[in-house]
Amino acid sequence: MKVRNWERYQPKMKDRDVIWIKLYRRILEDYEWHNLSSDSKATLIELLLLASENNGEIPGKEKIAFRLRKDIGFVEEQLHLLTHWLQDVDKMLPSCEQDVPLEKRREEKSKTYVRFDEFWNKLLPKRRINRKGCIEKWKKHGLDDEADKIISWLGQMNMTQEWKDGYNPSPEVIINQRRWEDGVNKPIVKGRML
Repeated sequence: MKVRNWERYQPKMKDRDVIWIKLYRRILEDYEWHNLSSDSKATLIELLLLASENNGEIPGKEKIAFRLRKDIGFVEEQLHLLTHWLQDVDKMLPSCEQDVPLEKRREEKSKTYVRFDEFWNKLLPKRRINRKGCIEKWKKHGLDDEADKIISWLGQMNMTQEWKDGYNPSPEVIINQRRWEDGVNKPIVKGRML
């Protein structure tokens, strides 16, 4: 037998034996968990610990009984009650389930930055610094979705005297601080804003 979805409980370490398991508090929201007796809950955690010794595989009933210092009949009963968390290795089919968080991370990594060059080229030439860092920030924040707004704002800001005189932020500051959400600065004439 093997623990179902073992990777949720066990950290991946290749170079040493792991002496602990992960147990997330979301188990408290699991309907099956709440239907277990106290004995079954304790046994499940003990089985997870035993499984950590062999990449999620649980030893045979006799070995479980010995290691947990329990009667073989008790172990058989518990294995039957804990089928929600266990699966028979001989009857395992290849999993069709996908790890959604992993898929989400892959999607985020593969997000494009197609519109980044438009942003970059709209910057005044002397402010085009740290292109690589800006691309990373652009991708991280998914700014292709807001590119029209950002590029329009940049075009308007480039026309202000303040920016022409060199008082404009670096592209990384624009991205990190979402400066386009501040709107367009009004020109200053004789110490007051128009």
